[in-house]
Amino acid sequence: MKRGFWRTKRFVVILATVILIPTLLLLVLRIDFGIRERAREDAVLEYFSKQEGMPEAFAQLKQLTPPDSMILCWWDYGRAVREWSHREVIEAYPSRDIWYTVGSTRNPLRNLGAQLFGTWGSSERIHDLARIFMLPEEQSLPIMRKYNVSYALVFTPDDLQKFHWIAEIAGYNGTEYLILQDDNYQPTELGSQAILLRLIFDDTLHPQHFTKLFDNDKGKIYQIDYP
Repeated sequence: MKRGFWRTKRFVVILATVILIPTLLLLVLRIDFGIRERAREDAVLEYFSKQEGMPEAFAQLKQLTPPDSMILCWWDYGRAVREWSHREVIEAYPSRDIWYTVGSTRNPLRNLGAQLFGTWGSSERIHDLARIFMLPEEQSLPIMRKYNVSYALVFTPDDLQKFHWIAEIAGYNGTEYLILQDDNYQPTELGSQAILLRLIFDDTLHPQHFTKLFDNDKGKIYQIDYP
C-alpha cells in the first residue's frame, strides 16, 4: 500500500514536471518575444520619426482625410498610419509567407517566438497590396474598391528601395519595371504603367485616377478618383 502510494506520488510529480517546465519555458519565451517585438516595432516608428519629411506626411494624412478613410500604403507604414494618423490601412503586419521569404532571421529562438506569438497579417491582403502597386490603374481600381480605399500614401526613395521586393510578392520581375542607373531609379516602359511608380514619378508619368493633395519631396498623399 505504502509502495503504491509513493509510486503514484512520484508519477504525479514527474507528470507535473513534464507539463510545468515546457509551460514555463513557453511563458518566458512569450514574454521575451513580446518585449523584443515591441522594442523592434517602436524602433521602426522612431526611425520614421527621424526621417526628414516623414512625420509631416503622417500629420498631413490625418489633416487631409476623413476619420473613416482607408489608406493605400505598403504594410510596413501601417502601424504609423494607425498610431499617428489615426486612419485604417489594408494591412499593417507581414504575413507568414512574407516572413518565411524575407523576414526570418538566423536567430532560431526569435523565429520560434515569431511563429508562436507573432502578430501576422493576411497573406491575401499583402498580395493584393503588391498587385495594386504593380498593375496599371484600370486593373488596380477594382482591387482598391474591394477594400474601400480612398487615399494613397507613398514615400521616396523608400518605396523605390522596396519596389523589387513588392514586385516579387506580386509575381513579377522587378528589373523589368525599374532600373538603377548612376544612383538614380528609372522606370522602364513597362514600369511606367505600374501604379506605385506612377505615384512616385507623377511629374512625368501623370497618374489618371489620383489627385495629389500633398508633396514634401519625401511623402506624397493622393485622393483616389474612381471613374
